[in-house]
Amino acid sequence: MRRRWAIAAAAAAAVLAVGGCGVQPTGVNVARLDPFGASPPSSPETASPSQYPYTVSLFLFSTINKGPGTMINRPVQNEPAPMSLPDELAILSADEQADQYTTYVPPGVTLKPTQQAHQYFVYSPAPLGPLALQQLTCTFDQWWIQHPDPNPQIRATTRLIEPSTGSDTQWQDCPEGVVQTNPGGAAAKPTAPGVVGKSTAEG
Repeated sequence: MRRRWAIAAAAAAAVLAVGGCGVQPTGVNVARLDPFGASPPSSPETASPSQYPYTVSLFLFSTINKGPGTMINRPVQNEPAPMSLPDELAILSADEQADQYTTYVPPGVTLKPTQQAHQYFVYSPAPLGPLALQQLTCTFDQWWIQHPDPNPQIRATTRLIEPSTGSDTQWQDCPEGVVQTNPGGAAAKPTAPGVVGKSTAEG
């Protein structure tokens, strides 16, 4: 009997000692191992500072003055290539639309290289007007300036031939990235990105 009382008293003393030290007997506090502000190991990694590590130079028109075009740099997720330039010209980013840029290059334009450097056959679901051809020419000229040919005798110029219409830009250089308004009036604003509205100047 005395032994049972001694065991009970020892247990009570242990409980009081734990409570006196301020330690809660009903829970366990685990120390944080990672620095404050760092994500827990189980959380997904945060996105990189820039999801668009590349840029591509494109020649677009303004919907404000209907006049000269402008070369802009668009951030892109994948590394651009020459044959991807028509696809890039056929769309507009939200920022570009907010800045009131427009394009006359429709979706679905493809280029087929010829045996001569920087000369292409152009295939389009709809005939390309002069503004669309100028966009392609200036965009490609800028590409060759930024990515010069290993052969120094090949200039940074482009020739586009549209077999369906017989249109031929010849070896036309983009005049300092600026295109004058077409004779006959200002071009109409496309009804949607990459879709050209009916206009005497661009059709």
